[in-house]
Amino acid sequence: MPSVEALLAHLKDEATPLSIPRLYWLSDLSEEELEQVARVWLTLSTARRRAIMSHLVDISEENTEVDFGRIFRMALSDPDPEVRALAIDGLWYEDQDLQLMRRFFGLFEKDPSVEVRARAAIGLGRYLFNACIMEQIPLSAVRPAIEALRQAFYNPEEPLEVRRRALEALGNTLEPDLPLMIARAYEDPDERMRMSAVFAMGRTGEERWAPYVMEALRSPSPAMRYEAVVAAGEIGIREAVPLLARLIEEGDAEIQEAAIWALGEIGGPRAREILEELAEGEDEDLAALAEEALEELNLMEEAETFLPLLEMDLESDAAEAEAWQALWEEEEEEEGGEDDEEGRRD
Repeated sequence: MPSVEALLAHLKDEATPLSIPRLYWLSDLSEEELEQVARVWLTLSTARRRAIMSHLVDISEENTEVDFGRIFRMALSDPDPEVRALAIDGLWYEDQDLQLMRRFFGLFEKDPSVEVRARAAIGLGRYLFNACIMEQIPLSAVRPAIEALRQAFYNPEEPLEVRRRALEALGNTLEPDLPLMIARAYEDPDERMRMSAVFAMGRTGEERWAPYVMEALRSPSPAMRYEAVVAAGEIGIREAVPLLARLIEEGDAEIQEAAIWALGEIGGPRAREILEELAEGEDEDLAALAEEALEELNLMEEAETFLPLLEMDLESDAAEAEAWQALWEEEEEEEGGEDDEEGRRD
């Protein structure tokens, strides 16, 4: 691997376009190498730093084997808000590092940039999911963030982008007033807030939101339809399957991909039939997506088959244990009775 010095020389040569392959050298930096990069980082132009960060985010989303975490953490303190926002995006996989969560929390509360605060809310949402749904980190660790996000959503003085991203993050929680927040957002005159409401509906996974999601699937707005497609998959709305099939036929690439994923999540005979037709079709991209969705559907159906068997096994084990317990107690009583009889004879 070339030296960090060679990489830094390339980054500083702003007359030369960035080499994407060379940016891979920034993966898995040691502390010493990071210090070398940090000494040079702010000597680069804002445009160069933005370009580097944008490419690193794209690479990290496409290749999970690279690790630009040290660079992204360093860039959270960059003087340019766009670089800070990109750094948060680059840390999309983080949901357990509580020290990093506190940095996101600080950015959400105090950063002067609306965009950075909005991205920080998205980052906090991953931690809320991990605490409230997955229960892998203590709820107490995220409680201050939940309260700050709630206050931001309810505060009409907050920028719309911050309020809507706060709601999306709170969709990962079990807050008692979350349904009220979602309903309120869905009635908002701004479509962006309504989109966030649909996003949060999907995150809850609750069937109560199915009529709203079905309505949003028929929206003239492609962005709203996309959010509704994802929400339909997350909630598992069987009634949405015909609409999802129609949206796949309409040809919007992002909606097609989301709809195929949603069919795999919803399952059922009709969803399987649609996915199998796509998997055997001439469009290679759609076929590949359909095959992935079918794999997920198969795993889900296998799990649904296995769970009742597991429950039966558990019930059988419990019944067997109770039978053995009763037999053991009966034998003890008989032994106790024999001892009493012998005592009387003596």
